[in-house]
Amino acid sequence: NQRFQYHAGQYIEFILKDGVRRSYSMANAPTRLGEPPAIELHIRHMPGGLFTDQVFGSMKERDILRIEGPFGSFLLRASARPIILLASGTGLAPVKALVEQLQDTGHQQPVWLYWGCRSRRDLYLHAWATDTAERWPLLRYVPVLSDPAPDDAWRGRTGLVHQALMADWPDLSAHQVYACGAPVMVDAAWV
Repeated sequence: NQRFQYHAGQYIEFILKDGVRRSYSMANAPTRLGEPPAIELHIRHMPGGLFTDQVFGSMKERDILRIEGPFGSFLLRASARPIILLASGTGLAPVKALVEQLQDTGHQQPVWLYWGCRSRRDLYLHAWATDTAERWPLLRYVPVLSDPAPDDAWRGRTGLVHQALMADWPDLSAHQVYACGAPVMVDAAWV
């Protein structure tokens, strides 16, 4: 009966019946003016997944789930440097929470959001990102598709998102960089 408190960028763990845990980052800033307390999660269905099959198949409203948290240190650090956010797939979740926190706290430095997905349909919050960038002049949004489908009619950036970032910013030493998503992308970004 206690209010759940967390920081943008942190995650929770769902504890399944057999004790197995599944981690998901909160995708919203903890307290947004005028909004009721809520936790937003981005969960991609993985066929055969112990938890996602339940979420997308048998879960009903008012089912009781066990969670623990918050965990993690993927948090904004105080700095006057511009910020670059790098995300792939549902790695957007904690990055979205960071964007909301930056907006809510009156952040004054430029922010770039690079979000990489395979195809246009995988950019599940593309409208949110473009709308946020239009409403908040400090944010620049750069979507990158690695394998756009022919019917995507994609005219934006293509390739791997970390390579697009490095092409735009060969020297990141003057920026704060936050990366979240597929481990292979995060690892490749730091090479």
